[in-house]
Amino acid sequence: MMPELPEVETIVRALQENVGAGIEIIDIRRQDILRQEEFPVNQLYGKTIKEIRRRGKFLIFELEDDLNLIFHLGMSGRFYMLSQPGEPDEKHIHVIVRLDNGIRMVYQDPRRFGGVWLIRDRKLFFNRMGKEPLSPGFTATYLQEILGHRKAPVKNLLLNQNLISGIGNIYADEALFEAGILPDRPASSLSRREIEKLHRAIKKVLHQGIKFRGTTFRDYRDAYNESGGFQNHLKVYGRHNQPCLKCGHTLERIRIGGRSTHFCSNCQH
Repeated sequence: MMPELPEVETIVRALQENVGAGIEIIDIRRQDILRQEEFPVNQLYGKTIKEIRRRGKFLIFELEDDLNLIFHLGMSGRFYMLSQPGEPDEKHIHVIVRLDNGIRMVYQDPRRFGGVWLIRDRKLFFNRMGKEPLSPGFTATYLQEILGHRKAPVKNLLLNQNLISGIGNIYADEALFEAGILPDRPASSLSRREIEKLHRAIKKVLHQGIKFRGTTFRDYRDAYNESGGFQNHLKVYGRHNQPCLKCGHTLERIRIGGRSTHFCSNCQH
């Protein structure tokens, strides 16, 4: 399972206690984890962290001199803090960021689908990404604009990061269930009322995911290297062949766009 908006947001909120700290050194243990280098990594040494934020599923450290250190956790990545003495000895640790407040931030990724970017221009880097679903700009009207003329399955469009940034497989399935919409419905078939319901459902499930500190099945851990709790509150994702919590009908699983998709054919139309 790829960390999605709630997981990355949970990590960012914990990491923000390090705003104002300086970077002492960055230990990059695998050079192939660097996806883009617009400046040498040692240019970050001694720089103060001005802000820690999220864009979609990306984790962003904004530093002095308009320098940016950006991480993506891929399918299996973790990003967590250590404060105790001693070197971390777990496998697949690719980056350790040592701060002058005594904290070490660790990036670990067994499958290496994520990466690290050293970027100057954030606006250019993120210019193709869609609206943030928890931002004021993500309205029901915007959702109608991006769905209304497309015949693709609605779930595929929810996962399109160029349209909406941050939603992945788990929260798409949960939002569609909450809205009562089948995931394989052509997006253009949704009425305005259904789009309004989906808009509310997206925001609701993302807020719930953040409230319970993300969803952990195997890999995800928060910034304290602890499991999230939203897996205990999922209504459809990962529950195929189990009874629907709303109507008791057996939940189903199909593949849409290569993704496992979970739904209730009785509650969703």
